[in-house]
Amino acid sequence: MKIKEKQFWIKIGKNVASGLECFMAFLFFYLVVALYGAVIPVGELHENGDIDIYVRSNGIHTDLCMPVHTKVINWNTFISTEPYGESGQQEFIAIGWGDKGFFLNTPTWAELKVSTALNAAFLPSPTAMHVMYCQEPKGKDHKNGYTQIKVHLTKKQYKQLIKYVKSTFRKSNGKVDLIANKGYSEADNFYEANDSYHMYRTCNRWTNCALKAANVRTGLFALFPNGILSHLE
Repeated sequence: MKIKEKQFWIKIGKNVASGLECFMAFLFFYLVVALYGAVIPVGELHENGDIDIYVRSNGIHTDLCMPVHTKVINWNTFISTEPYGESGQQEFIAIGWGDKGFFLNTPTWAELKVSTALNAAFLPSPTAMHVMYCQEPKGKDHKNGYTQIKVHLTKKQYKQLIKYVKSTFRKSNGKVDLIANKGYSEADNFYEANDSYHMYRTCNRWTNCALKAANVRTGLFALFPNGILSHLE
């Protein structure tokens, strides 16, 4: 092997090694942030309150489930029930935030593509709100694989939570932007959202921030469901 060729491959090897070192350092930092951010508690938890909501998780994603009608808000005045038909008559509304491509292109886990997952994890990407009408959650929903935890809020806390949730919907002419004909069923729909999705700003981080805005006990910086649910149980 010629000297120049040998030096070329040595240089390539060093660059690859440096790249791997940077990646491992980044991964270690991410895991440290995810671990310690999840276990450090902030906020408070009440044994009773004025309004009960639920935090719902399928083990990967979390939603906020809230009563449609209360003295604080009627969600039907913010989100029209017209696209939902009879499903819009349910007592609770579940709202979650996440990667738009992941939401729209992955109705089931069997349809998840590697490119979709990598894009959601590593590249800042557009987002969407997922809205679904449902019955009041009760305990573990074995049929749909949900863990559902009740949270008691004061009126003040609920107002703060509502303010945060509303702020993440993108609006045109004062109305939320429906992404037409993209729901998984008659009971749910998607809407345009604010902010970008990336590995430090996940769907669970959105739920985490909503609870923090209302001073509800949760992890300091939760990127995964356990960093939220473990503080509510």
